[in-house]
Parts: sequence; C-alpha cells; structure tokens
Amino acid sequence: MKKVVIGLTGIYLVAVGFFIGVTDRESMFDSVKWTDIGTLIVTFLGFTFGFYTYFQWLNNKRKEDSYIAAKRYIASIDEIEENLHELRFHYDHICPAPGVVVEDQSVSIKRVEHLNNVWGNLYQARRSLYKSNRELSFWNVRLDDSAIKNYESMNQYLDSISVVSSVLNSQLYHFVSGNMQNMGEVISHKKRFDELHSQLHEAIQHRISRGFKSMFLFEIQ
Repeated sequence: MKKVVIGLTGIYLVAVGFFIGVTDRESMFDSVKWTDIGTLIVTFLGFTFGFYTYFQWLNNKRKEDSYIAAKRYIASIDEIEENLHELRFHYDHICPAPGVVVEDQSVSIKRVEHLNNVWGNLYQARRSLYKSNRELSFWNVRLDDSAIKNYESMNQYLDSISVVSSVLNSQLYHFVSGNMQNMGEVISHKKRFDELHSQLHEAIQHRISRGFKSMFLFEIQ
C-alpha cells in the first residue's frame, strides 16, 4: 500500500513540476485555465486520499480477521476443556469410589446416555480445533514454537482420552445395568482418565500463563 501511495505522489509531483517548468512558455497553454489545472490537482489529491483510505481500511480489516482467527483457535480449546470438565463431573458421580453415593439405576443409565452425547461434543470440539489451527496460516497468523509444541501435546493427550473415555463409557453401561462384575475395570479406566485429564488441563493452562500475544505471530502485509 505504501508503495502505491508513494508512486501516486511521485506522479503528482512530476506533474506539478512539469507545469511549473513550462510557465515560461505561456503560449503553449493560452487555452488552458489555471483554475482548471487547480481543479485537476485537487481531484488528483482527492483520488489519492481515497485510494489511501481504502487500503488503510483493507489493512485494518485484515488485522481484524487475523485476530478473529486467533480467537477462534482459543475458543476451540475452551470448548474442549468444557466438555472434558463435564465428562469428569459425570464420571465422578457414577464411578464407584470411597465417599461416592450410589445413585438410582435409572439416574445412572440416563447419565451414561448423556456421557455419550458429551463424548460426541468433544469430538466435534476437536474437529473445530483442527480446523481453526489449519486456517491460521490463511489469515497470516502462526503459532510460536512453544505454542506449536503445546498444540501437539494437547492432541496427544486428547487421543489417549478419546480411547479411554470410549472404553469407560461402554464399561459404565454394563456396570449400571446390573452387572457390577466389571467394577475393577471401571475404577482402573476412571483413574487413567483422571490422570490424562489433569495432564491435559495443565497443558491448556499453559496458554493462560503465557498470554494471547505471546502465542501468536501476526504477519500482516
């Protein structure tokens, strides 16, 4: 944008210099009124200003779109975290553990059915994170090296959580349906889920300690 404005300004200065330089040859411009020349100059200046204003707006719009893309990435992480918290909340109420009150079977079955819905929402949130990360480069934004490692770590934890959660949901269905012989497997997988959830939560919190500006590199042209 600056090159274009400089080019137009250069043309304007050359034109002005030309008119000034030929003022000693008035006969060449007997039919030309200086008021017309002044109008032409004013029009040119107006055009240049409008041109500059448009590109300034376009540049600001690109910056705004870049920040929106970065915020969309953060929002996807928040959505993942919310679904994980909901999974853990229901697991804590349904999985056997010291101090946990045994619920009515009908309540537990409904809770397990809801867990499947939450697990589906978690999958969609992961898709949103993948898409928002992929689209960053389109908007001239990229993660810094530390944020890239953090993104890779989150996906590794999420892969493991997806496997454990899928198995645990299936085990819980059989557990609450009346066959509690698999209590050991339920407790074991619940413990593994808690470990992975805590590790992922720590990775997610890392972005908060760093701050928004430290995570993203904006390459506006």
